[in-house]
Amino acid sequence: MKDLTSFDGDLQMFRERPKPVNLAHLRFLRWLIEQGRLDDLPAQPPGVALTETMLADAVPVKARQVL
Repeated sequence: MKDLTSFDGDLQMFRERPKPVNLAHLRFLRWLIEQGRLDDLPAQPPGVALTETMLADAVPVKARQVL
């Protein structure tokens, strides 16, 4: 259970005290971005062909009617 002293009645939520910024972590994230290594993980293995069901799930109903 959260500490009731950290509850802010005006915001109606629990709040945490501010923490110092970890500059080393921010530098690492920036390095990852500059190196092109900070990407989302692939949703499927590479080389998997799209099937009709996968395409049907990805395309909204209205767009399918136009196609």
